[in-house]
Amino acid sequence: MSILRTSLWLVLPWLGGASLADAGGLSAAGIVVAQAGTAAERSGAARAPSTALRVGVDRLQVEAGRLSDAPEADDAAAVRVSVFALWQPDRTWEWRLGARLDGDSHSGGTSDYTRWRGDLGDTYVRWRGGDTRLTLGAQTIVWGRVDEVPLADRVSRADVTRFVLDKLADRRRSQLALRWEQTLDDWKVDAVALPAFRGAHLPAIDSVWSPINRTTGEVLGIAPSASLAALVASATVREDDGGFGGAAVRITRSGEPFDVGVTLARTRQSLPYYRVDTLAPSFTAVHPFNNFAGVDAEWVTGDVTWRTELGYTHDVPVTLPNTAMAMTNAVEWVGAVEFFPGGADTRVNLQVVARSLRTGTEILELKDYAGLNGEVETAFAQGRWKAALRFARGLNVRDAYIGPKLSFVGWEPHEIYLAGHFFSGEARTLGGFHRDHDMIALGLRTRF
Repeated sequence: MSILRTSLWLVLPWLGGASLADAGGLSAAGIVVAQAGTAAERSGAARAPSTALRVGVDRLQVEAGRLSDAPEADDAAAVRVSVFALWQPDRTWEWRLGARLDGDSHSGGTSDYTRWRGDLGDTYVRWRGGDTRLTLGAQTIVWGRVDEVPLADRVSRADVTRFVLDKLADRRRSQLALRWEQTLDDWKVDAVALPAFRGAHLPAIDSVWSPINRTTGEVLGIAPSASLAALVASATVREDDGGFGGAAVRITRSGEPFDVGVTLARTRQSLPYYRVDTLAPSFTAVHPFNNFAGVDAEWVTGDVTWRTELGYTHDVPVTLPNTAMAMTNAVEWVGAVEFFPGGADTRVNLQVVARSLRTGTEILELKDYAGLNGEVETAFAQGRWKAALRFARGLNVRDAYIGPKLSFVGWEPHEIYLAGHFFSGEARTLGGFHRDHDMIALGLRTRF
C-alpha cells in the first residue's frame, strides 16, 4: 500500500479557497483566481425577519462549451439549479431547506457521458438571541479575507466539478456543521464543529476537469511517468470520507487602523489525497486532518483596499519518489490589492500568492510556488454590458490561465455570457495538466 497525492496547491491560486493549504487536497500545481473571503464572511449578516414562507431559485445556470483540442470531448454542457424554502416566524428563529441538481455532459471524444446528481443545499435551523447566533445543519461557510484564495477557509466544502471555471462562491457547497457566532462590540467569535464530514464534490472520472486524466495517464500536481500512466489507465477510483470533520475557531476585530483576524483549526482537508493500492490497483480519495494557524488583516488607504493573510499548516501530506506518503509543514502568504481606476465602473483585484513546503526530502510535488492572479472587470453601455478578465500566472514556474468574459446584464437578474478558458504550463502545474482543455462557452445565469 502506498500513497499518492494529487497536488492542487498551485491550483489554489485558481481554485481559490479550499485554502491554499486546504493543504493537501490534490496537491500543488497551479495559480488562483478571484472571489472574496470578506464578502463571504459578511454573507451571514442578519436579515430582516419575515413571517411569510419564501420559496425561490437562488441559482440557475445553463452552459454549453466547445473544447478545441481535448481528446476526451469536443463538446461540454452543464446545468446547475439550486432551490430553497426559508421561514422566519419571528426574530429568534430561522428555518431553511435547500436542494440542488447538477447535470454534466461530454460528447464527441473518448469519454462521452452524461451525469445528473442531486445534493442537499443550505438546510439548517438558526437561533438568534442578542449578540449570539447558533446554527445547526448543512451550511456554506467561507472564512478568510482575500478573494479567491483565503487561507483561513478551513471549514468549507469545495466543489471542483467545474474546476476553475466559476468564481469561489460557486465552488463551495454546504457541509453539516454546528456554528456559534458571538459579537462583542468590535470583536466577533466564530466557532464551528463538523460532526459528519463530507469531502470535496469531485467531477466524474471521465470529465476533462477530473484531477486524474486517464487519456494522458497524469495525476494533477505529480510529475508524469510511464509507470504512473500505466497505473492510471487501469486503476479504479474510490472515495473514503465520512466521520468527524474536526473543529475551528475564528476571532476577528473591526476598527481603526485596520481589521484583523486569527484562525485556529484542526479539520480534515476538503480536497482529497489519493492513496494508491498498486495490487488492486486503485486510487482512494482520503481526507487527512491538518492543524492550521493563521492571521489576516485588511485596511484602506484612500480608494485602495489592502488585504493579507499568513498561514502555517502542520501535517501536510506529500509524495515521495517511491509514491509513499510523508508529512511536512507548509507556510503560505497571500497579499491582495483592490481599487477602482477611473470610477466605480471598473474594478481591479490583484493577488500575490506564495507557498513553501518545509522539507529537505525529495518529493514529487513542487516545494515552492509563487504566483500572481486577479481579475479586471468593467461595465459599459449604461451598465448593460460587462467585460471581465480573470488570469493567473506562476512566477517561479511556467504556468498560466486566462479567462476573458463578456456579459449582457441589461435584463436583470438574468445574465447571458460568452467566456473563454485557456491554459498552458509545464508538468506538475495546473496550466500544464489542462494544456489541451481550452474552452469557449456560452451560458445563462439567473435567479428567481
